[in-house]
Amino acid sequence: MMKNIKSFLVGFPILLTTLASCESFTEINNSVATVYDIEPVTMLYQVQNNAQGVGSTWTDSYACKLRWMQYCSNIWGYSQTNFTYFSGSIGSDLYKEYINMGGYARHIEYYITSKNEADLPQYSNLIEVARIMLIYKGIVTSDMHGSLVYTDGWGLRSGKPELDKPKYESQEVLFDIWDKELKEAINKMKTASNQKSLVGYDLAYNGEITRWIKAANGLRLRIATRLLKRNPEKAKAIATEVLASDIMSENKDGLILKFDKLYTEKGDWHSVIDMDRASAPFMEYLTKYEDPRKRIYFQINNLTPENIATFNSQQTDPKKMIPTDFTRWEGGTVSFDERASDKRYTSQSLKDGTDMRAMNKPQTRLWKGMQDKGSGGSWFPLLTYADFCFMASEFVLENVPSSQSAQAWYEAGVKSSLSQWSEIGDYCKINEYEAITNDEISRFIAQEGIAWNPSIAKEQIYCQAYVEHFKNNNEAWTLWRRTGYPNQQSQIVTFDKVMINNSEQQVPRRVRFSYPVEGVPNYENKYNSIEEMTKNPEFGQVVDEFGRHWWDKK
Repeated sequence: MMKNIKSFLVGFPILLTTLASCESFTEINNSVATVYDIEPVTMLYQVQNNAQGVGSTWTDSYACKLRWMQYCSNIWGYSQTNFTYFSGSIGSDLYKEYINMGGYARHIEYYITSKNEADLPQYSNLIEVARIMLIYKGIVTSDMHGSLVYTDGWGLRSGKPELDKPKYESQEVLFDIWDKELKEAINKMKTASNQKSLVGYDLAYNGEITRWIKAANGLRLRIATRLLKRNPEKAKAIATEVLASDIMSENKDGLILKFDKLYTEKGDWHSVIDMDRASAPFMEYLTKYEDPRKRIYFQINNLTPENIATFNSQQTDPKKMIPTDFTRWEGGTVSFDERASDKRYTSQSLKDGTDMRAMNKPQTRLWKGMQDKGSGGSWFPLLTYADFCFMASEFVLENVPSSQSAQAWYEAGVKSSLSQWSEIGDYCKINEYEAITNDEISRFIAQEGIAWNPSIAKEQIYCQAYVEHFKNNNEAWTLWRRTGYPNQQSQIVTFDKVMINNSEQQVPRRVRFSYPVEGVPNYENKYNSIEEMTKNPEFGQVVDEFGRHWWDKK
């Protein structure tokens, strides 16, 4: 694969530069990049490369969703504002990635046609795979931004110069478009013949189209979850179609991008350990249920009884001593007001330099396989088989017909999550890797609170989906907004009450908006898109990040 991708990077520099630098649809719809004569499948790498970038990972994951969803608590950055809307750049890198991805995805068909229209039929699978990727990114971007440019976007990239002022489409319209396009993509991939191979360029399935069909159905089910509150009948109709068709059945079916080392060579992918450590709520769950994913998600700390004794013997001030009941798995409070009294936050070391902070570091190599001279790969989960199982289980509880019971789907989700994370830990060569065994999985799923209990079934589904989404935490944030889980009352994953200066903090539900300045390109459509969203009474004030997008109905 690397040979193919390197050839692409050398032969396609101008288009790379032009698309990567675009910051608005006005620019991208009015700019024609010079391109060289390249093989169209090489563009797929850049489509997938924009699925997750270091910018959105830093701003939206490390600094926001890992903390908002109480997987981690911050040890650096933004002080008292760490739990609120601390920056106007939240969501901006995500939107840029969406624009950049679309620039490549939409250009493929036009590029082929402009060279030789007769070649177009043999690239049908490539075009549909790129479209599936763009729909995935559109869903994630809309979760934060609401209305998006989609149908009219990337005008010149698509050979449509008249689309110089693209219109925005509402979430309701987008979900309808995306569901129809995914169905079309599935049908086209099922019937396509004599196709150009995607082997060596497809970072998810290496060209296995049967798995792309399953991924498209998985995204249809994800759209259905977004519709459950607004249009439950339509959501269930989509779920009924999906569960009766080609669906994921094993971890290999999961839509997971696996990148080469160069993907994370530059940029602050390592910074998750500079910014975040394990939170008390998440660590309490992982420890209470002896969840084997604990050692995959976090690095064990250095607080052995011997190290604690040595450290305390070196102190002259008793207040600086580490409590002897601290263990090797500790999380810190998420509430800012309680940090002063939480010794888990204290940064301290033995005289030989051994780190003695109690809060566990995230496994950095899950984000950057090369960290600490590592040799592992880099990856990002878009829609795993476990994720699909939990969504299917929820819909079966909503009386959607399926070949499996809600319990069977739930149990398959739990088991596949543990086995998938074990495989990923090995792939990333995480520190002190130890595979999760079948015996561990059996013991874990047999515990009260984890074993299927019809009286709390939905809470179990939601909490296990939450644990699964540790890295793809946009889905955890969406799950929380959609279901209310986890929360402070949950008996499985119990969130902290977050207090700053004696005021309880709320989790943002969307980005803040501001009206465009009159005279900017595409002013009217930008202005109208915000005006349309404000017609939803739950949207709130334009600058209110606690307002709700259309699907996020109370």
